Amino acid sequence: MAHKEQIEIEMIERAQAGDQRAFDELALSYHPRMVRTALRIVRNGEDAEDVAQQAWLAAWRNIGQFRGDSAFTTWLTRIVINEAFVVMRRRQRQIVELKEQTTDSHAEVTPVFARNEETPEAQMIKSERRDLLRRSLDAVKPVYRSAMRLRLEEDLSLEEIAGRLKMPVNTVKVHLYRGRLAMKGFLEDRMVLGAAAA
Repeated sequence: MAHKEQIEIEMIERAQAGDQRAFDELALSYHPRMVRTALRIVRNGEDAEDVAQQAWLAAWRNIGQFRGDSAFTTWLTRIVINEAFVVMRRRQRQIVELKEQTTDSHAEVTPVFARNEETPEAQMIKSERRDLLRRSLDAVKPVYRSAMRLRLEEDLSLEEIAGRLKMPVNTVKVHLYRGRLAMKGFLEDRMVLGAAAA
């Protein structure tokens, strides 16, 4: 185990035992990353700082629940995302309330996300799915990855892929089959880790 990881584990254990200073050291090292995560959702620097602070309070209250089944950063990131969504929902309520105050009692109140716009939660989920798909493709061996990219990104037929890569169609089939297996294995591993961290 790397020295840095060992130090982190020791600080987490001290924090779980009630050592505020150890927890503050963890917060200091991870705070910039947590702010960046919040900023991607709330899109406002001041709000992102508030989200990070609330996330650290929540993490301190719940540090005893961290069991090490996932990385500490994964656990923290989930808390930050939850807190960021709280802020976004609060914004939505404030906008709706403002609309109610500036329209008569018969006017229809339109929620802030009622237009054909995705909620921050939906945008975050879609972004995470794209990132997961990209990383699963990166997990495929290079020899199979070219065929997988042409299939997934350009939607080429077997014959078109064979022509592009100058290989027999049967070889393309093998590459696609093995590439799918690699991607499936990667995704299943991430699902297991996600379930453990939940």
